[in-house]
Amino acid sequence: MIGVGIIGFNRPHYMRRLFMSLEAQTDLHDVDFHLYLDGPVNQSSGIVYAEQKDIDACARMFARAKLPNKWLHGPREHNVNIGIASFEATEELTGIYERVMQLEDDLVLSPDWFRLARILYRELEDHPDVYSFSPGFQRMFPKVQDRLHIDRVTYAWHHMWCECFTADRWLRIRDEYMEYHELIVGPDYLERFEGPLKELYARKGMQPMHARSQDGGREMAIRLNGMRRARTAVNRAIGIGLQGIHFNPVVFELMGFTNQTPFFFDEDAARESFEWDD
Repeated sequence: MIGVGIIGFNRPHYMRRLFMSLEAQTDLHDVDFHLYLDGPVNQSSGIVYAEQKDIDACARMFARAKLPNKWLHGPREHNVNIGIASFEATEELTGIYERVMQLEDDLVLSPDWFRLARILYRELEDHPDVYSFSPGFQRMFPKVQDRLHIDRVTYAWHHMWCECFTADRWLRIRDEYMEYHELIVGPDYLERFEGPLKELYARKGMQPMHARSQDGGREMAIRLNGMRRARTAVNRAIGIGLQGIHFNPVVFELMGFTNQTPFFFDEDAARESFEWDD
């Protein structure tokens, strides 16, 4: 089985498109879905991050989604932010499943992604230095070049919006990640102390892209364990989150996410393997 943890909150307009892409998957025969919903008000700062009606709409949408084997976790009484929610989801799911996929709520997957993920999970066994793999985001190639890259798996750190990993590899990086996690428990996301986090990264010789974000903590833990992160060289997913903690429509456009095409290919329906960069 593959245990899928969806980290959601207050954006039903994005989550609707995510669920549509999940319902359109060509093969979900061994998949369990878990939706983790955060709460509206941060317990530490009292900042109101969401209206309860939007969170409830996400829960109803999940209940209606035509997906196999669904479990709803939450909504929480208080807001804990995505870093803590994703950590707790990882801890829970790796205790149940060997193969885990964690999705944020503002992405759209190609219809063959779960089929391709099974291939990549199998090939991951031949790459012990790789922690996780992703369908890729913002890897835009001119259409004339698509066929030159469609079979490739490469390595990069950006955009950990969909991460596929195994329980044993999580255990390999967990101790290092805990040093980051212990610094973010308690403070509001926007009130995290830059000093302790920067000191941690400096002490470890790290300069992650997003110091506050859980992506920075994961990148640090992966690198310190001599591992790396893989993704398909050509997109099999797109990010749709114009509005969030790190994104607004202007930033979304500046980073090149406005026209994320192509991201699905007819050949993927019969694909049996990938070529991994070395």
